[in-house]
Formats: sequence, structure tokens, C-alpha cells
Amino acid sequence: MTPKEAATALFDAMPQPVTVDQMQEYGIDVTEAQARQVAREILSLNLYWILAAVDAHILKRYRGVIGELLFDSVTAKWTAGTFGLGAWAKYRAELDDRLGHYCRLMEDQLSPLALCAEAATIVEDQRAVSSDDRQKLLVLLIDYVPVDQYAALLDDTR
Repeated sequence: MTPKEAATALFDAMPQPVTVDQMQEYGIDVTEAQARQVAREILSLNLYWILAAVDAHILKRYRGVIGELLFDSVTAKWTAGTFGLGAWAKYRAELDDRLGHYCRLMEDQLSPLALCAEAATIVEDQRAVSSDDRQKLLVLLIDYVPVDQYAALLDDTR
């Protein structure tokens, strides 16, 4: 696989931004703005796991290229109107902070499930989802962050 093919495969494996209707399927009632906040956190969590998989499976000289191609796909396909990202630069700064936070937590030997719980806490702290819906949010996060699939896709590059 070329770096472009790897980035495309990873982007294609990412779930589309979660919608109000999809969240209602999990029993979580939110507004459109709240759904965008949840979608943003899901994107951050997915990008963390994708970049971790890239670091684990891809030669160092290709990692940056794959990351940038992936970010280009996100900005091209998920517009501000459908995803609520606003300016990419603003989200990118937020993403860099979040990736660092998740990385520090994983260095403390957290499990992927515990990282989803941390993401749920962040969403709750943003008041995007009520604490009463925490368990439902955890199920949604587990469903919308296919960690094992990212590693399996990159195993094909060896």
C-alpha cells in the first residue's frame, strides 16, 4: 500500500459524523449543536487511534505524509456545515491538545475502554450529553471508534 492508499483506507474506515438521529438510536437526546460536539470528540478519538496505529505499523518516513493526507481528507469531506468543525486551524489546535491528553493517559497503561470513558467524561464536561446518558454514550463511542479495524488495515502494509 502506498501512503495515499493507506490514508484513504484509514479515512474510509472512520465512521461518518454522528447525527442527532443516530444518537437517538442509542437513547441519547441531543440538539444538533450537541451532536456536533459529540461528533468532534469521536473524530478526535478516532484520529488518536489511527495515528497510534500508523506509528505502530508504518515506517517513520511515511507517518507524517499519511497523517497529512488523512487530515486533508477530513477537511475536504467533512465541511463546517455538516460537521461543525469551524476553522480547521482552531480544531487542529484542539485536536493536538486532545491527542497529547490521550497519549499521556495511554502511557499510564489505560485500556481502550478506559480511553472511551475519558472521552465520555470530556463530552459530559462540555455538557453535550447528560451524565444520565453516560452508559449509552460509552456504547456509542465503542461502536464509533473501530480501534481493531485500523490496526488490521495497516497490517496489510507490511
